[in-house]
Amino acid sequence: MSKRTTPLIVGNWKATPETLDIAKKFIKQLDKKCEAIHSSKKTKLSFKLPKKVYFLAVPEVFITSLSDSVIHGYIGAENISGIKIGQLTGTTTVSQLKSAGASFVIIGHSEIREQGETLIDCAKKVEHSLSLKLPTILCFGENHRDKNGNYLNELEENVKQTLSLVDRNLFENLIIAYEPLWAIGSSVPATTAECFEVVIALRRALASLVGIDYAKKVQVLYGGAVTKETAKSFLEEGGVDGLLIGRASQDVDTFMDIITTCYSNQ
Repeated sequence: MSKRTTPLIVGNWKATPETLDIAKKFIKQLDKKCEAIHSSKKTKLSFKLPKKVYFLAVPEVFITSLSDSVIHGYIGAENISGIKIGQLTGTTTVSQLKSAGASFVIIGHSEIREQGETLIDCAKKVEHSLSLKLPTILCFGENHRDKNGNYLNELEENVKQTLSLVDRNLFENLIIAYEPLWAIGSSVPATTAECFEVVIALRRALASLVGIDYAKKVQVLYGGAVTKETAKSFLEEGGVDGLLIGRASQDVDTFMDIITTCYSNQ
């Protein structure tokens, strides 16, 4: 995935919606809103949307149907198996997801790590997905913050451990998502300044692994809660290239509001 000059807006549907019909209707409505902006000759918006506007990670059972019908976005997977192929019931490999229509994958999301996924597990997954040239969103985040800033050192070490075996030539398809775990679900969201300091630490870790030139190819997303009022501030002040959006991507109007806000005045 080459460096984008436009924001990278990624939705993560998690275990929603309940049925494929609902998922199809969502995509149809979202594409219709995108098309309305593309086709309007008298739009009041001071910007233009590219043809492909959004990325959506969806339950794997929906991937083929949605990737066949989506117009203005890309459909991806929320997780993958760490094996390439073999005798392991209930898993889906990278090659299987690609053949099903997945354009990207999320690895290491906090909700997966809570189920016992380790850095070693993530390392195997990301090395495999990148080796097959599948754009990969790799998540990192800290559970708490200490006054001495040790959480930054821990984040850097986690990045190094997970990516140490990945060939630097594969980094062009790597995307890092920062999840402020301590702020998720709390009444006190992370600030753009708190996001920015983590982005610096993440990029420092990447540069130590593969050098500045290769590290610059990696895009960084903010994976905390955002609204249409706060989304763009993370792009402008938080040092990120885009957003990884959870709950807000599960509502057509809310997701579209965030998309248009982020694209305005590009």
